[in-house]
Amino acid sequence: MFAWDDIAVFLALYRERTTSRAAEAVGCSQPTVTRRIAALEHALDLPLFKRSPTGLTPTPAADSLYPVAQEVERSICGFTNEVAALAGTGQNEIRLTFLDHFERLLVPVLRGFRERWPMVHTQLLASDKVYDFSRGEADIGIRGRSKPDSDDIVATELPPTGWTVFASSHSDPDKRPRSPDEVGDYPIALLESSAGRLPVYKWLEQQARSGTTTIRCSNYSALKSAIASGAAVSVLPFTVGHREPDLVPCFPPMQEFDVIIYLIARRAILRRPPARDLYDSIAAYFAAHPELLTGPRA
Repeated sequence: MFAWDDIAVFLALYRERTTSRAAEAVGCSQPTVTRRIAALEHALDLPLFKRSPTGLTPTPAADSLYPVAQEVERSICGFTNEVAALAGTGQNEIRLTFLDHFERLLVPVLRGFRERWPMVHTQLLASDKVYDFSRGEADIGIRGRSKPDSDDIVATELPPTGWTVFASSHSDPDKRPRSPDEVGDYPIALLESSAGRLPVYKWLEQQARSGTTTIRCSNYSALKSAIASGAAVSVLPFTVGHREPDLVPCFPPMQEFDVIIYLIARRAILRRPPARDLYDSIAAYFAAHPELLTGPRA
């Protein structure tokens, strides 16, 4: 026989892949983790992890048991949260930060999370502000360009964001650039914010030819307005431009300008099952639907 504590150790080992981190996650000693997982493997008569000098690797049996163990975890936490609500001891909260144009992309994930964890409140911090995870300003987030190097932060690489040139959807299709080589034949809008230092905007600035009209915009909102009005064409991430009815991509995203993005979280927050579930759900959703970030590929 085995107990919930054995399943908790199994989940911690599956996620952390080392006995030391698993012990920290469940709040016990490293020898206890080793003893419990050995006892669970004996009780199940199944090998769950392969040992190596670099850590633990789940076996196929562990991969099959993991989603079932997650269901047990959710049930235990649901019971605990219900008791907390009845006792008036407060509500769980997870602070999720991302750029505002990601909010619509995350709706299916957040809807499913709400159904699984109705007692957990998700605070959505949709902003260009870079929250300091080390100071606990946010719990889970989506960030671009650089991967955090702190051991206190867990990071998962998501599909990259694709970038392409957009024009007004109200313009004549024959009067839009059909390839990157034609962009310099049209008025160009440039971005002057920090994002304007990305390689794709440096490339765009280089396309401006002698006599080409250039418009400088302070943020994405101004840039989108310039494009939608037909005053200029410009570059936008696919996640921003493709949902705007007044904008249309001129050609598929240019893969050489892809921007890497990461799903990150405070390691400590992922010890809470609802936070781990939300983190894993976001990662799995974009892994299954990379085109939401990359855009169509030529």
